[in-house]
Amino acid sequence: MSSLAQEESRNISENTTWGQRKRFADGKVSVPFGRFLGYDRGENGGLVVNPGQAAIVRKIYSLFLQGKTLHGIKRILEGEGILSPSGKKSWSLTTIRSILTNEKYKGDALLQKSFTVDFLTKKKRKNEGEVQQYYVEGAHEAIVTPAIFEMVICESH
Repeated sequence: MSSLAQEESRNISENTTWGQRKRFADGKVSVPFGRFLGYDRGENGGLVVNPGQAAIVRKIYSLFLQGKTLHGIKRILEGEGILSPSGKKSWSLTTIRSILTNEKYKGDALLQKSFTVDFLTKKKRKNEGEVQQYYVEGAHEAIVTPAIFEMVICESH
């Protein structure tokens, strides 16, 4: 019985994976809206700019381009009482770095950045070429211009 259940689980996983990859190939972008600063889920499920959150994202980019470090940005955000994407008073440096390096903020989307390694454990791994990735330009409205995004990327490396 357990081997039948495991086989059924594998089939469901494969079908789900196929569906996700088909959406990626079609250029359909999705994000974890509850933890993704700057966008809300639109009527069609796409990304719609949240003006209040977008102002925070632009502030983070602006502070970085003014020469502030990740620690400096963290102190400013926390000092002004701005909550993190997950609603916490404390910001992690990883979250700030992620905002500064995520192409979605310039309106593009790199899809399939990670993938599930094992359907049983649901273990995920960063995609370093093991499975196909899809890059969609102009996938949604940008919060920062591509030029600002590229300046930040150049300065952060």
